[in-house]
Amino acid sequence: MGGPGWPRVAVIGGGPGGAQCARRLADAGCPVTVFEPRTRFEKACGGGVPARGIERFPFLRDARLPGKEIRQCLVISPSGREARFPLDDPLFVFGRADLHALMLERATASGARLVRERVISFRRATGGRDPGAGRDRWILRSAGTETDPFDFLVAADGASGGTRRRLVTGARREDVSQGLGYYMPRVSEDFITLKFYDGLHGYLWVFPRPDHSSAGICSTLGALPAADLRKLMDDFLRVRYPRRALDHAERYAALIPGAPREPRAVPVQGEGWALLGDAARFVDPLTREGIYYAMLSGDLLADALLRRRPEDYTEAWSRACAPELSWAAGHGGRFFDTRFIERLVALCAGSPAVARVLSDLIAGKQSYRTLKRRLLLSAPRVGLQLLSRALARRRGRAIRKGAPITPARGSSSTDCSADDSCRAAAFQRGHGIRDSDRGRTP
Repeated sequence: MGGPGWPRVAVIGGGPGGAQCARRLADAGCPVTVFEPRTRFEKACGGGVPARGIERFPFLRDARLPGKEIRQCLVISPSGREARFPLDDPLFVFGRADLHALMLERATASGARLVRERVISFRRATGGRDPGAGRDRWILRSAGTETDPFDFLVAADGASGGTRRRLVTGARREDVSQGLGYYMPRVSEDFITLKFYDGLHGYLWVFPRPDHSSAGICSTLGALPAADLRKLMDDFLRVRYPRRALDHAERYAALIPGAPREPRAVPVQGEGWALLGDAARFVDPLTREGIYYAMLSGDLLADALLRRRPEDYTEAWSRACAPELSWAAGHGGRFFDTRFIERLVALCAGSPAVARVLSDLIAGKQSYRTLKRRLLLSAPRVGLQLLSRALARRRGRAIRKGAPITPARGSSSTDCSADDSCRAAAFQRGHGIRDSDRGRTP
């Protein structure tokens, strides 16, 4: 597929999106140059890649990439209620430095040129080689020198990168999160931890990696002072982990973009240029997951460029992910509602059916848009599981006391008052779910 006539492509940023796009283009023989000044660099995030990411990008199982396969999740509600459940599809956690190094190595092995310099500025120059890439060409300046012209410019240098700011306007404050955290050495568990707080549009996480853990907390930018966010995190970590874990921890902080409610209101490409990953705000506004979406966007843009139809990129993204992320952006308040989280954790602790729903949500196999419907359809099974659990607990108490197991006067054996078997009904009442709604799409 290679040869003369392919557009010359400049990729600014060698993270997952930029490196994946560069590798795909280079594999096809397209001349591509990646500008990435950093050698090994971490990033303020957990580093988790869900099962759908591993399925689409199986090279992430490469033995050269150190990672941790996680098969359990601990979720903690605002009141402190805990539920631990298995992950039917494991979550893979990688150090970002290791991930970036492997992906850049794959890109250069395919023929991409890697320039270890920071792009200071860029400008248009008239006269493009490829009509499909745009009428003008791009000249980049780095370290005081200018490059030869490029036909297409790919911005993959993140939410805070200068390339995005020169091409499009910034995100609204309410669409941006602040993330704070630590890399804790010699702390590596066999489960991930997710902790929620009352009134916080975000959560705390602890993601174990092979030789350390990434612990962090995120919230909508400006909702809480950074000092208050860090105090929430520090108080939790000091109770859960040895003091030395924090004493030797490395701090990090970053701004995290979120997908907009109206995807087409924010351009992700223009004449001869396109944005990838965080630079395009391709980030889940609820979980703040971005690695999978960055790599996927790199694939989609490469497909469009290799077809010589770069304009197809926006439409391809809209079909693949935009509806789901836009829905999430518009319903975050309901997802992080304290009553919802409390009931969900309580149900998860007593019902394998609810735990399976959360497992699929983490794996990326459960859509946000059908989450309520699936929980509703699971209600009868959940009720039976909670009732069975409640009866087992009652039987255990009776055996310990040496008393016969008989229903209380004026009640049946299914009477549960405030016990586990009432939680499914409470969940339905609290979220406006009626028996007549079953099977109806919300």
